[in-house]
Amino acid sequence: MSAIIFKNINLFDGTGSALRPAEVRVEGNIITQVAGPGAISAEGGDTVIDGKGGTLMPGLIDVHTHLALGSSVEMINKPLDRSPEETALLSAHCGRVMLDHGYTGAFSGGSASVEGEIAVARAFEAGWVPGPRLITSSFERVPGGPMGLMVKFPGSGVRPSDPATVVHFVEEMADLGVQAVKFLLNGVSAFDPGANMRDQFHDEEVMAAGEAAARRGVWLTAHCYTAHSIKLAIKAGFRTLYHLTYADEEALDLVEANKDKLFIGVAPGIVEADLVRAPRFGVMASDGQKEEQADAADRVKTLGRALRARGVKSLPGGDYGFPWNPVGTNARDLELFVDWFGYTPAETLTAATKLGGEAMGLEGKLGVIAQGWLADMLVVSGDPTANISLLRDKANLKVILKDGKLYKTI
Repeated sequence: MSAIIFKNINLFDGTGSALRPAEVRVEGNIITQVAGPGAISAEGGDTVIDGKGGTLMPGLIDVHTHLALGSSVEMINKPLDRSPEETALLSAHCGRVMLDHGYTGAFSGGSASVEGEIAVARAFEAGWVPGPRLITSSFERVPGGPMGLMVKFPGSGVRPSDPATVVHFVEEMADLGVQAVKFLLNGVSAFDPGANMRDQFHDEEVMAAGEAAARRGVWLTAHCYTAHSIKLAIKAGFRTLYHLTYADEEALDLVEANKDKLFIGVAPGIVEADLVRAPRFGVMASDGQKEEQADAADRVKTLGRALRARGVKSLPGGDYGFPWNPVGTNARDLELFVDWFGYTPAETLTAATKLGGEAMGLEGKLGVIAQGWLADMLVVSGDPTANISLLRDKANLKVILKDGKLYKTI
């Protein structure tokens, strides 16, 4: 079997270890050899890539992306109700933009069309269109159905509890074949001021969702801001928790106690975007919303540092896909992990590679450059462990390899 061999590179292997000169051999979609300079010989038919002294690192993984929202750095689209076919095409476009920017893996934060997202994920996997490995999600469930273009989130107190409907939703999504089922346990202040603080589901409904998901073998994802919703989601067995802005010490203690089972996506990218850019789009534009978002940004900075100190699996992924937070700017989260949360660049990159692979259910297979692991890799011009901002510019990505196939090369 012919191979792809990387020479003249400095290796960041995804574990946090210091860069070192190395050579790497790939056969098929598997890394078959990692060795020192001059140790790997090329044979006839092999492709040898001279990294020109750049950094070879695992492909990046984003744990909170909305491809179907349809906005990328190449085109801004208003979130609209679209047909599954249109949604799939927009998702495919955004997936290609993600791959252009070095993201070889993504965890959907909620789909606009379940059927469309599943089709796109299959197309990415089969290589019909370029895009990242994609963990598929249900739509974002609120009481009564999908979030869609909903702009009001009145809270659970206005309706009776209905666990049977929640269970039916989990069952329906499992039947369709999604890997993750998402619930908005709190509202969305960007569309309804103060809604981040309002619980949307009754406790027994959330617990019923957890039981149904465990029975059907699907993961649960929670959009959760309040301390109550965080604690409830953990008790119910949710695997991925987003935001956590108003966590109290008891909630943080519970997150830490369950850190081996949880993946946390604080999503600093959308916090910054809502604060800085959303008002230009008429979102988070009132004085009250601006004040709420400024407070949220301060809280998130404190939260991110607390999660780091507690050794929690906190991963980059900032709710990308909105017009004011488009796909292709995903690497801004990496900078915010350094600037806001106090991570070193190497710690951040480990979170975006090795831990990202674990979040995608591929622990021991994806996110590290080592023998036997999947071959998703980048060659970066320069050293992102010294300057993580290099990853914001796709021109610095000289090689992109996904599943052993060259998508971009020098």
